[in-house]
Amino acid sequence: MKTYKTIPFQVKFLGALAASSLMATPALAISEDAKVVLQLLVTKGVITQKDYDDTIQALESKPAEGVPPVQFVQDALGVKATEVQKAVEYTQKDEKKGSVAPGGFGLLSADGQHSVNLTGMVHYDYRNITSGLPASKDKDSASSADTFSFRRTRIGVNGYVYKDIEYELIASTTGSDTNLVDTGFVNFAGNKSAQVRVGKFRQPYSLESMTKDGSIDFMERSYGDQLGPQKLLGAMVGGEPKKGFTYGASYAQAGFNELTNSDAAGGLATGRVTANLGELANLDNKVVHFGVSTNRGRYEVLPTTTTDAGTTAAKSQETRATLLSYRSENQGLANAYRVQIGGDKLASGGYGLAANNVATVDKGLNNLEFAATAGALKFQYEAASLTLDATAPNITTGGTPGTTKTASLSLKSTTQYYEVFYNLTGESWADAYKGGSFTGIKPHSNYVFGKGGTGAWQLGVRVSQYKASLPGFVTIANDGGNNLSRAENSEKAKTITYGLNWLLNPNSRVMFNYATTQFDRPVYLLSSTDTTNRSSRENIFSIRTQINF
Repeated sequence: MKTYKTIPFQVKFLGALAASSLMATPALAISEDAKVVLQLLVTKGVITQKDYDDTIQALESKPAEGVPPVQFVQDALGVKATEVQKAVEYTQKDEKKGSVAPGGFGLLSADGQHSVNLTGMVHYDYRNITSGLPASKDKDSASSADTFSFRRTRIGVNGYVYKDIEYELIASTTGSDTNLVDTGFVNFAGNKSAQVRVGKFRQPYSLESMTKDGSIDFMERSYGDQLGPQKLLGAMVGGEPKKGFTYGASYAQAGFNELTNSDAAGGLATGRVTANLGELANLDNKVVHFGVSTNRGRYEVLPTTTTDAGTTAAKSQETRATLLSYRSENQGLANAYRVQIGGDKLASGGYGLAANNVATVDKGLNNLEFAATAGALKFQYEAASLTLDATAPNITTGGTPGTTKTASLSLKSTTQYYEVFYNLTGESWADAYKGGSFTGIKPHSNYVFGKGGTGAWQLGVRVSQYKASLPGFVTIANDGGNNLSRAENSEKAKTITYGLNWLLNPNSRVMFNYATTQFDRPVYLLSSTDTTNRSSRENIFSIRTQINF
């Protein structure tokens, strides 16, 4: 009697695929679970990458007219149905042993109910900037300097317990922020149509934001992402009740501490709905994605005096809170545009001193998103509209006792971008689309030094811009308070970014970006006392070496 060990390995994994993907459908569609099984076997060395590619290609072809799919596989392999079933049973048992793949490195319990993955990311960048701005010793000049830097360094764990309770805890080791938690949440995923998540996580906002840091097309996201809610503490409900339709709704606090939420736990509500007509209408190898999202509510910010202690800077009595700040794309000039509301005027000056009163901000942010793919080609577009209404009760503590005024400021800003990205090595964007966003492209052929393979090559261009309602004058007079509110630098800018990416394998890539920015109003280094040396253009060339697991 023939045992499993005498069956060729092709029978083993094709049998498993037959069970999971073929028996319930008249076409040889490949499920995501089937691809995971195949990738697991590649990772464990049971099959080669070429075996994986050949199998995927074979299963994507349609069987002869009138021939059942299982029969098609049996005829192609020349084996009996009973032997295929043996392979199915063995593979289902064997896949629970060893490493978890392909999303990380870790362990799976013997019964398959629990998992723990080690996950991490390193983005190491080089940046060369040509802007025409003078060299300076002040802090803002660092954003216009040529640098090597760790853009992101993260390490953490994720996984699940009893299948349906997912978790993630990732620490960021870049910079000096005392809040080391990048993300940390528990996700109750028993009902895929209505999952509940609590903790610190990326809020459900915009296509670009929901694309993970390790999978973004360019080294930096567009101007619109600088308006979004990012990763906040809160609670969310969301899911995919139907393949091709997703939703998410969250309630979160604007900051990490109580100061930003003195009146309520939370304050910012975020929601997003998406539909992919490619999945809803069963369009083969195509994505036609539409989405809308919003982020709105009330939060508080604390005005402070300047922290610029340069040799010519005086200790300030004037406090201000920043409401909006744009940094030019590709990690360019900090405060290319900035709006601040005035706060208390203190009795004595100092660096980084806090006002006694907070500023209250009402925020309304809406976003539209669209993406369409055809094989290796992708087009993506998003537009956002922001409204901020802020008030700040402020007191001149060194003046007449009881003198109280209230500064008020209203601001509108819009952003948009459109991009075209093409996979030169032919990888399909539809394979990278899942749950309302794009994941990383998997190369058809991984590059292995000295052994061949091309990896995946990508080429793209993006046009991105912002526009604000307040012109970049030095001060905004007659704001109702101490006349300290101001808008600075260019209220409008446009950046064109060209990108070339080389994905050696699904876990590492090298990125080359060139971004050129045109400012409508000449900009200068805000923390410098030199306001005469300004520039209307900035060019940045940057390289990123990335590894993620």
